[in-house]
Amino acid sequence: MVLKIDKMQSERLRKILKENLELAQKSPYNFCDRWCERCTHETQSYCQLYLDDLERRVTCIAHGREQDDPEVTEDIMRQQFEEIKEDLENFIEENDIDVEEIDPGDMEKIQNHADGIKEDPLHKTARQYSQKAKELLEKISDSNKKLSPRIFSDSQTVAWYHTLLPAKVYRGLCEFHEPVDEDDFTLNDAVAQFCICKKAIQQSTQALRNLKDSLSQDKNLIVELIALLHNIFSRIEAMERTI
Repeated sequence: MVLKIDKMQSERLRKILKENLELAQKSPYNFCDRWCERCTHETQSYCQLYLDDLERRVTCIAHGREQDDPEVTEDIMRQQFEEIKEDLENFIEENDIDVEEIDPGDMEKIQNHADGIKEDPLHKTARQYSQKAKELLEKISDSNKKLSPRIFSDSQTVAWYHTLLPAKVYRGLCEFHEPVDEDDFTLNDAVAQFCICKKAIQQSTQALRNLKDSLSQDKNLIVELIALLHNIFSRIEAMERTI
């Protein structure tokens, strides 16, 4: 995550970006695109997401199993869940929270809010991009031609981000449209998600431009995909300018 100063950014947005940058030094997995293979070794060394995955792979190797062995993965996830459960119970106790007082109606409002986000034009556009990108990837996969290293790398980039983008757009919108005050972290998370979206868009756009030069038969589809990405990017920036 990189802090960029933009003259069009409000003072509040700059403050949020600075806070998120500081938080990313402690828990980078909350602010990243989950592509651990392309992450720096320094960040990997303190990223819990990466360390958990490394533990799973090392455990599999130690037991002579495949690195994606479901039984080992399940055991590790169970241990991690117990740790999270314990942390949550401690948080509830320390803050004297009475879970029985939680209004079921509030939960229904949260669910209705989440369902409504699915109809947001930005989320619909992100889903449209994802579906069309899948169409392109299937065409590349179905071709009998041997892929050059460059085409393979660029198609990997498109593949990685085409499902991540709508997921992050959805989460960002959910947090962005929540009523917040100056001290609420909800807006920070929304901004973090949108930063990930913008990185996904920039990386995907460059990859698609490279593919357009190599896959002339799919040029029209690729041009449409790039246009959709520009649309999503400009909408996100417009939302950020309202902060």
